[in-house]
Amino acid sequence: MAKYDLIGLGNALVDSEFHVTDSFLKKNGFEKGTMHLVDSDEQTNLLNSLEKEYGKPSLACGGSATNTIFAASILGSSCSYICKVGNDKNGNFYLNDLSDAGVNIDHSIMLDSKIGSGTCTVMVSPDAERTMSTCLGISSDLSASDVAEEIFSDSKLIYLEGYMMSGDDSYNACLEAIKLAKKKNVKIAFTLSDPNIVLAFKERMLNILNSKVDVLFCNDEEARVITDLENSEQALKKLGEYSDKVFVTLGSKGAMILENGDIEYVSGYEVDPIDTNGAGDMFAGAVLNRLLLGNSNKDAASFGCFLASRGVTVFGPRLERDEYLKYQKEFNSL
Repeated sequence: MAKYDLIGLGNALVDSEFHVTDSFLKKNGFEKGTMHLVDSDEQTNLLNSLEKEYGKPSLACGGSATNTIFAASILGSSCSYICKVGNDKNGNFYLNDLSDAGVNIDHSIMLDSKIGSGTCTVMVSPDAERTMSTCLGISSDLSASDVAEEIFSDSKLIYLEGYMMSGDDSYNACLEAIKLAKKKNVKIAFTLSDPNIVLAFKERMLNILNSKVDVLFCNDEEARVITDLENSEQALKKLGEYSDKVFVTLGSKGAMILENGDIEYVSGYEVDPIDTNGAGDMFAGAVLNRLLLGNSNKDAASFGCFLASRGVTVFGPRLERDEYLKYQKEFNSL
C-alpha cells in the first residue's frame, strides 16, 4: 500500500477574503482576475485599506496547491504537504487547518524568522471574479534542501503549482521534487496557476514542462499564453507535447481533455456564482482523487466540474468539509 496517494508542494498562504467593488480594484490599480506579487508593506497597506472600507475578512489556509490537496484529502486520498511557514499566528493557523483536513504535515517546515508566513489578499468583485494580492513571505524560501527523498518512497503522485516559479529557491525546490519523483517512479502533476505567472516566468514553466509531466492542469487563457497560440484546441494540442494527459478548464462551460493527442469535451454545470476563488484548485483536487482511484479522464473531469460548480456558490476557496463528501455522493448517484 502506498505511503501517500498524493504529495503537494507549494506556497503556504493564509487567505484574507473580501467582497469588493470594481471601482476599488480600478482605484488601486488591480487587473481584475489576476494575481499580483507584493511585499509585506504593500500587503499591510492593502489590508488596512480593505478593512477600513469593508470590515474584517474571512480567513482560510490557502495557496493553489494547498486548496487542491485539501480537496483531495477530504475526498479520501491520503495526502502529505511540503511547504514552509513562520512560527507565527498565520503559520500556526495554516498548519492546524491543513492537519484538521487529514493532510500529513510532517514535511511542512515551521521556522522562527523575522520573515512572516505567506499571505494572500483575495478580492471578490460582484461578478464573482477573484483578484489576488500575494505576499509569499517565508514561503518563497522553500528550497531544494527542504524536499526530503524519503517522502517519495512508496508514494504515487506529486502535485506542483506554477506559482513556485516566482522565486529562485522555490523553483529549485520544484526541480528537486521532479528529480526525486522520477528516481522513485512517482508520477508528476503540474498546474500553470495564473496567466500573469506564465507570462513572467515562461522560461521556467517551459523548463518544467520539457521535463515531461504526467498530468497537466491549466485554464484556457493560461494554455494560450504558454503556447503563444490563440486557438484553444491548437493550444491544447501543443500542450500534448509536454504531457500525455492535459486538463484545460473553461469556466462554466466545462473542460477540455487531451490524452495521447485526442481531445474530449466535458460539459460544465450552470450555477449562480458567488466567488470563483479556488475553483480551479478544487477541480484539480477532484480530478486527481478520481484518477488515483482508477477512474477515466472523462469521469474525473466531470466530477471536477461538478465539485467546482458547487464551490463557486459559496464565499471562500473551499466548501465546508462535510459538503465535499455530500457532493461526491451526489455525483456518484447521477
